[in-house]
Amino acid sequence: MTKVECPECGGEFEAESDVLFLFNRINCSLCDALLEVIEEEPLVLEAVDEEYYDSEDEDEDDEWEAE
Repeated sequence: MTKVECPECGGEFEAESDVLFLFNRINCSLCDALLEVIEEEPLVLEAVDEEYYDSEDEDEDDEWEAE
């Protein structure tokens, strides 16, 4: 287990070391924020804006339907 700090709530929680790889997403066990590993050494997590990615997915679906 590795102790990590949530960039969203500032709290520290433990995560399995094997899930802390580049671009993997995990949830903060304290505030349930979706976090993405953006750097492995040193470990850097960034909060993912779920609304941004949800709207981006919808746009892609619209493009497929239009063709």
